[in-house]
Amino acid sequence: MVKTTNEESNKKPVVANSTDNAGTGTATTPALLRLSNEILNHVPPTVQCFRYDRKRVTPGIVHIGVGNFFRAHLAMYVEKCLHIPGQEEWGIVGIGIRQGQASAKKAEKVQSQNGLYTLSEYSPNGGVSTRIVGSMIRYMHAPSDPQAALDLVASPAIRIISLTITEGGYNIDEKTKEFVLADEDVQHDLANPTTPKSVFGLIVEALSLRRSKGLPGLTILSCDNLRSNGDVSRKAFLGFAHARDPELATWIGENVSFPNSMVDRIAPAVGDAAAARVNSHSGIMDETPVITESFSQWVVEDKFIAGRPSFHQVGVELRSDVAKFEVIKQRLLNGSHSMLAYPALICGFRMVDEALRDKTVVAYLTAFMKHDVIRFVGEISPEGLDLDAYTASIIERFTNPAIGDQLIRIAFNGCVKFPVYLSNTFSTLLTKGAALERAALLAVSFEQYLKGSDLKGGRFIPDEPHLTEEDKEILASGEPYSVLKTSAFATFNLAENEKFRQKFDEARNRMTTEGPDAALAFAAAAETLMGIA
Repeated sequence: MVKTTNEESNKKPVVANSTDNAGTGTATTPALLRLSNEILNHVPPTVQCFRYDRKRVTPGIVHIGVGNFFRAHLAMYVEKCLHIPGQEEWGIVGIGIRQGQASAKKAEKVQSQNGLYTLSEYSPNGGVSTRIVGSMIRYMHAPSDPQAALDLVASPAIRIISLTITEGGYNIDEKTKEFVLADEDVQHDLANPTTPKSVFGLIVEALSLRRSKGLPGLTILSCDNLRSNGDVSRKAFLGFAHARDPELATWIGENVSFPNSMVDRIAPAVGDAAAARVNSHSGIMDETPVITESFSQWVVEDKFIAGRPSFHQVGVELRSDVAKFEVIKQRLLNGSHSMLAYPALICGFRMVDEALRDKTVVAYLTAFMKHDVIRFVGEISPEGLDLDAYTASIIERFTNPAIGDQLIRIAFNGCVKFPVYLSNTFSTLLTKGAALERAALLAVSFEQYLKGSDLKGGRFIPDEPHLTEEDKEILASGEPYSVLKTSAFATFNLAENEKFRQKFDEARNRMTTEGPDAALAFAAAAETLMGIA
């Protein structure tokens, strides 16, 4: 039996037919318990439930952008902290800032479950563990009551504002790298600070209220998958604040900390079928279940100006070298995604885990990480990081069938990803005179991918929104090595490199005459063929 002192937990739990989610009206499986405080003393024995007294938990963190990743990542680390004595002051209040019915309906669902949700972690071997998470003790819909949201964020109890507002949510111009003041919501908030529509307007107005009350500052903690996310956050919020009041911007710069962090965990969208499956497995009717992998990593600078939970006791790595972890993640994890997606698609695969069940694919990907990346990143690797173990964890994660990741999704926007994730690796290979077989195969595979077909008779729709009109003209010209001259590879200068052109020709010829599987196998064995251990 779960230990809890929630007053509502001793009430008779509400049950629902497990077919309610499907809408058939016919119960063909055992009834499910509707998730709320009322069921906490009645959860099935296969489901873990928190052991702390949730009534004693008070808010110390406000989180903006309550989605699946936040609930699988930051909220889970805070959940673990709440089991440590003396951590009751670090409960989370989620705030939704989007306008419209969908956002309001989401708030209703979360509130109806008292902020509770189930988190199901799937390991690559098929094992699954489900727990009820209680760290988010309240949820507010800011557009419904903006003053209440402002009062909460401005209250002395709040010491961290955490964010998952997506990589593009910081309103930074890609070219100038400055905050975009012309945004419609930004202009509204500058003119109407007490009824903010944007995250910048909400937080800066709350900070203004704190300043006027003589309260100390706090930490703004970005948890988005964005390099130097703390620095980006600082630029965004100071940019908005300076446009509103330069003196307020100065105060924020001196009293608010913006730690950089590196986050890593997959938490896919949960559709109706997946929700029905996990609810059936847990025996709990959860309107907002979360599915994730067993792997989780969080590296963050210990720059919390107003204090923090005991993150160091629950697996968070507090480091000063976050940038090094970001580099390794980009070159190994993100780079491997790109190196995998295009050749695997051309070989006829469609799902990541499906491709990783092929030994040749595993050999190819392992060779890329071992010979093309790890061999050359010793100086920039974080101290204490076991790169071989990190490589093995990437392969293991990619094999997880529960995540259901599609290769076509990973292939999205290669024109933007290649310069970020692969340019340094390719440059090093060219400079060091290393094997170029895998790099050449990637380029040939991307060329074929743009045609919308694999070499096994299958078709798909390539999605390259940043492929320019000039790129399309180059590809249509029929010029030799045209794909290497597009924006995807232009900064690599591959078309001018004679050795790379030779390897590109060899890879293309092998793919068309011997087939994509043979081309993949050859690229995987390049070092053996060259006599390199």
